[in-house]
Amino acid sequence: MKLLENLFKPKPFVPYQLFGHEGLRELVSNFYWIMENDKAAQDCLRVHELENDQVPPLVKEKLFEFLCGWTGGPQLFIQKHGPPRMRQRHIQIQIGAKEAGQWLYCMEKALEKSSIKLGKKHKQLMLKSFAALAVRIQNQ
Repeated sequence: MKLLENLFKPKPFVPYQLFGHEGLRELVSNFYWIMENDKAAQDCLRVHELENDQVPPLVKEKLFEFLCGWTGGPQLFIQKHGPPRMRQRHIQIQIGAKEAGQWLYCMEKALEKSSIKLGKKHKQLMLKSFAALAVRIQNQ
């Protein structure tokens, strides 16, 4: 009987299984392209130490590594940098509701632009999780 129950149980959503390495790289690339080019994300962009008006490649790589583990894939960030402790890692940067909202805006636009198309339910789950992350790093 347990076997039958397990057959009909919905599988948990593991975004990494859908995106994979390349899909997450694309998501991060889209995310920072939007942040660097969309006037609606100016305040979020300004909290970064920029190189030639762009977010440095190392910062982009760290987000990719974090997202790999955060979405259920390999724990690349933890292997290289230790526990994420996102609030502590961002404490020296002034992040208020405006910057957090713009970060979330960039992530939502990046998901829309992605070649990996999520169903409405999965997109909402991801955006809800991203929103919780954005709130967690606010310090203003």
